[in-house]
Amino acid sequence: MVTTEVNRQLTAQDRCDACSAAAQVIVTFLNGELMFCGHHAKDKQESLKLKSVNIFDPNKYLNIE
Repeated sequence: MVTTEVNRQLTAQDRCDACSAAAQVIVTFLNGELMFCGHHAKDKQESLKLKSVNIFDPNKYLNIE
């Protein structure tokens, strides 16, 4: 898993794939990406860190350096 700063922004239209709340984290996998609110990102963080290719977390919900 890699975290990078990319020219990407989350907008009000970006919604959590688990509950439809405002997305705060974008997780990229080998075959696509999912968006999560802060709550679901924290709840699933161990699995996300193991299975992701990249995590875009501009507000540092997952405390990844």
